[in-house]
Amino acid sequence: MSNLSVNRSEPEAGDRAGGAPQFSPLVVRARLVFKAAVRIFAIGIFIQVFLAGLALFWNSAQWASHTGFARLLVLVSILILVLSFIARLPRSVRMRSAGLLGIIVLLAVSVKFPSGMGYVSALHPVFALLLFMGTVSLARKTDALDKGN
Repeated sequence: MSNLSVNRSEPEAGDRAGGAPQFSPLVVRARLVFKAAVRIFAIGIFIQVFLAGLALFWNSAQWASHTGFARLLVLVSILILVLSFIARLPRSVRMRSAGLLGIIVLLAVSVKFPSGMGYVSALHPVFALLLFMGTVSLARKTDALDKGN
């Protein structure tokens, strides 16, 4: 029997090296939604800082908007974490997604400290800055993954 008549069911090693991994349509869509959710989250953080500025410098009644919008951002960050698993993203991306949720927890905790611990509450805007930088970093990481594939 010659080599030409053998039916190869698996590609040879050289055939595998050049191709990108094939994902199911669900994974592909989840990756697109993940990228969009991360960008929406970054815009949401920007809006959240704007609402805080309105409350500080214009009308203190805007604190209700700031607090209410924070709840929406919590939901988006949970969605980002769940999508990172559905989209089968690398572990580093999933850990960064979990880190965003962790920073949100720190933000919520920093607001609840009593006034005697104001120095800890003063970390609230610092955590917001870290959250924004982490979100931008995550967006860049997912862009780099797409260019690598």
